[in-house]
Amino acid sequence: MKKIHFSKLKTCMMLLAAAVVIYSCSKESISDHVSETDMQFTQMKGALAGSCEDDCIEPGSSTFYPVSDMATLSVGKNTKSVSYSAYNTETDFVVEVTYAITAGPANAKATITIAIDGDEAEYTDVSSGSTVSHSVPLAEGWAGCDQVAFSVVQEALGKPITFSESYSLIPVCPEGLKIGDEYKGGKIAYILQPGDMRYKANETRGIIAAPSDQSGGTAWGCFGTSIPGAFGTAIGTGAANTNAIVIGCAEAGIAAKKANDLDLNGYTDWYLPSKDELNKLYQNRVAIGGFASAFYWSSSEYGNGLAWVQNFLNGYQLGTGDKEGTNRVRAVRAF
Repeated sequence: MKKIHFSKLKTCMMLLAAAVVIYSCSKESISDHVSETDMQFTQMKGALAGSCEDDCIEPGSSTFYPVSDMATLSVGKNTKSVSYSAYNTETDFVVEVTYAITAGPANAKATITIAIDGDEAEYTDVSSGSTVSHSVPLAEGWAGCDQVAFSVVQEALGKPITFSESYSLIPVCPEGLKIGDEYKGGKIAYILQPGDMRYKANETRGIIAAPSDQSGGTAWGCFGTSIPGAFGTAIGTGAANTNAIVIGCAEAGIAAKKANDLDLNGYTDWYLPSKDELNKLYQNRVAIGGFASAFYWSSSEYGNGLAWVQNFLNGYQLGTGDKEGTNRVRAVRAF
């Protein structure tokens, strides 16, 4: 009988020892002391920020243009994830950092250091799933495309995860933009309204016209040939029309190419306006200025040998513009 009790006691002791070893391994898996061979690091670039030249922050809005990135590190049985989002408001530059254990015990806390142009903030004992942030006021007189350098360092559970980046500040939109204002390479010809392509509530978007004509008379080109993708007439279709014409029509000196090749006031994304975009130029011709009382080409094709034109003397729009005929060109760009 005693031998039986001793045998059971021995079995219990072995099970207890095994449990201790398993628990010890579990605890060790969240330790910082992990061999190099256990680590796997992956970094993924996230969404890019808006263009500091073409985008702007509407005064009073909360629509910003963040740049983001995320990195993961496998450490034994655990995987940690660190992501950031950085953006500027009208007055501040902000970096937000989220730390998480995505596999394994989630009780490994982190130290996260965020530095913005040398202004450093350190956060200790950051729990899995938590987000910390650091912001600094923008310098007086800051401008769009000014560079801000920032870095993020996460320590704990294996090697540190680090980011070192720069951000081009997005400017604040000028208040009260109106048709005829000089803006981003030309003059504002139209401000998008609800229902227009690219319209976005709480943002000012529209069309900018070059301040003068790009041609006093040139052909549309490709008479007798239909250009796939060049039939758009609505506001917002001119750029696609122009691209299709430049690709699909090899003739030199075509109206669309005159606009497409324009490099003016630091901008190269000009295009030939669509039928409806051209009509906005006519309606606002006085505020824009520089138009002749003559026919202007649109980028909207009407048929194999025809394209839409508009008479800037009386506003008539005709789909019977002979592609071989010579009409004037005024380029536009979107903002």
